[in-house]
Amino acid sequence: MTDPSGGVSVSPLMDSREVAAYLKVSESTLSRWRSAGHGPPFLRLGGIARYRIEAVDAWLAGLEHDHAAEG
Repeated sequence: MTDPSGGVSVSPLMDSREVAAYLKVSESTLSRWRSAGHGPPFLRLGGIARYRIEAVDAWLAGLEHDHAAEG
């Protein structure tokens, strides 16, 4: 993939290893979440799970709790 300036740009998709490190969980935990239908949304490309960082961040934001509102 190239950008308009002629340089090479990095793919916006992350693999399981990268997302597991980002979330500070093991790859097996991430795999278990996928199998159970939990965890961040993912795409299957050629049988390999890939993640959009924006979707991972949105999933994380949805997990946040406002403790002041619970009190």
